[in-house]
Amino acid sequence: MAGGECQCPKIDLADWRDREVTLSGHQFLSAQTPIFLHVPRRLYREVEALENQIRRLGLRPAGAPLILHRDGWFWGEVLVSVDPHPRSSPEIQSFQNLFYSRVVDEPGFDAALREMPRFYRDLRAAGVGRIESMYFWYLSCPRCLIEHGARQIILLARSNKLLASESCPLMASAAAPTPRALPCGI
Repeated sequence: MAGGECQCPKIDLADWRDREVTLSGHQFLSAQTPIFLHVPRRLYREVEALENQIRRLGLRPAGAPLILHRDGWFWGEVLVSVDPHPRSSPEIQSFQNLFYSRVVDEPGFDAALREMPRFYRDLRAAGVGRIESMYFWYLSCPRCLIEHGARQIILLARSNKLLASESCPLMASAAAPTPRALPCGI
């Protein structure tokens, strides 16, 4: 991936600006990473190591891979999305949680760090409940992230609310061309 061509996700940022979102259906390979005061110390090395692990396990990176890192004071996690795989493996994880998203309007990691406290305050004021973790989604494929750094970032706050395992009655509409995972009872 790092040596190939650009696979940056092509998304409309308006779809991710202050929304409830889900990552269900995405699977991730992850690695622990040292973090010092919210700053990952080996992000690029971890992304390259995960790419090698994806190849070694015979997995394929998702079309436009999602690269996330879970925030922390001293330890965090780097995640790279892989194509859904039918066999379960302890290395692969997925999320059934409801997430809240915030687009960081300025480029770079420092701008995302400055936006994080404001995002937490806004979520608390909205009464969304307990936030379990904060993730940085780098809108760059591994190649571009390694070559150019984090230009555009979306913050993702993982709530303690789980998505319903069965489809919502509202999702049964035949008018929708592709059913989307939506939270029930929230």
